[in-house]
Amino acid sequence: MSSHNELIYLSAGKLLELFRAKKLSPVEVLNAHIKQIEAHNDKVNCIVMEHFDDAMQDARESENRFMKGGARALEGIPCAIKDDAQVKGWRHSWGSLLMKEVEPAKDDAPIIDMLRQTGVLMHIQTTAPEFFLAGVTWSYLWGVTRNPWNMQYTPGGSSGGSCAALASGFTTLAIGSDMGGSIRIPAAMGGLYSCKPPFGRVPTSEVSYESFGPMGRTFEDMNLLQQHISGPHPYSHSSLRPKLDYPESYGNIKGWKVAVDTLSEYGVELDESVSKSMNDAIEKLKQLGCEVEVMDLGFRNADFETMIAGLMSTEMGLLAVIASEGIDSLTPYVRDFLEQYGDKMGPKYAVEAEELLMRYNAQVQEKVFLRGFQAIVMPTLLTPYVAADWFSSPENATVTINGKQVESHMGFFTTWMWNLLGRHPVVNVPNGMTVENIPLGMQIISNTFDDLTAFQLASAWSGAAPELYKTKFPNFQG
Repeated sequence: MSSHNELIYLSAGKLLELFRAKKLSPVEVLNAHIKQIEAHNDKVNCIVMEHFDDAMQDARESENRFMKGGARALEGIPCAIKDDAQVKGWRHSWGSLLMKEVEPAKDDAPIIDMLRQTGVLMHIQTTAPEFFLAGVTWSYLWGVTRNPWNMQYTPGGSSGGSCAALASGFTTLAIGSDMGGSIRIPAAMGGLYSCKPPFGRVPTSEVSYESFGPMGRTFEDMNLLQQHISGPHPYSHSSLRPKLDYPESYGNIKGWKVAVDTLSEYGVELDESVSKSMNDAIEKLKQLGCEVEVMDLGFRNADFETMIAGLMSTEMGLLAVIASEGIDSLTPYVRDFLEQYGDKMGPKYAVEAEELLMRYNAQVQEKVFLRGFQAIVMPTLLTPYVAADWFSSPENATVTINGKQVESHMGFFTTWMWNLLGRHPVVNVPNGMTVENIPLGMQIISNTFDDLTAFQLASAWSGAAPELYKTKFPNFQG
């Protein structure tokens, strides 16, 4: 019914509408995505493995369900899977040469079990940086993943492959994971909507810093996917009961009080493009009827090391143990990470991270939520200008912000504090575009476990957000 280019960027909601009306087949949509992958993935390089044969078999089953009845919630919708969500029969390399010959998974992770029940087509497995330890996506095993909006730059990390796949029209939906910003960083750089759910909302692990989460080109798609990957699962002890339902539509935000932290005291300045986008966001929020107050919430770049040491004092420290067994095979950014943080694990560092958590929590509650504010808004990135192959050599191991070099290992994003404060839901929304054609993002944060407030603000924002993937598309240049 539609051209190849139109099909690959249709929303999940529109596809389901056409499937139900028998005006379009899941087979047609999957073929359109495969055609787009064959045309552009040699440049973007965001796919670990293609699972086209299995997905096509599932697409034919979905087509039959729409014809004869029994279609499930996301029947026939292509969904990219990041290379850390365990899928039965798939190898999961974590982007490392050390894991190249790992045995295929014997079982599905809970989130994959939930996705299978919706009827999605899992056609591609997407790239991640080695051991997920970078805000960019490249590795010796899989090469460099590039941002289709501007190919010189990164699509972020560690869910950069899922971001690039969505932006490139390789898939309709995608899942990522986030233990320091790994869903929100790519979403910002790809002009996408994403969510780091509060700990336990989406079955993930027993580590409170991390969560799987949804990614989409529209708020509605992100919201739809979140509805179907959230809730309790018998094999995820931390998954929350009862299930929270995400409505299809949300009310307006007129009269809401919104706190904006422009990170003026963070310790690293914002790129001029980010500062401008945040000033524009303040005006848009006011136009949407919000009362806006700019404030310093007390987050500091110097505290990042405490958060990382706390994270590595959980079971995530196993990544460092595995990596240390093959130093010569590691990427420079993983070696640098081990040099900085490899010996910062254990009870002492866990206690220091907990003390920081308590201090940050008190600051957020006293300055924002105890004063009647509904939400916080802040930048996702300090700068979007991060090379696709960042940290591949000593010459490009830093980022430059307004002409100044930033030495921090991951000194270009401002997401990590919400992994420490892991019970807060955080939504990334698009917030402008640089002159170099790189999208910008903004975080929306609500109180602990109050997902629907963050989603309501994000929904309202989507009406004022840039028209990406509607009137403006990536050109695979740069």
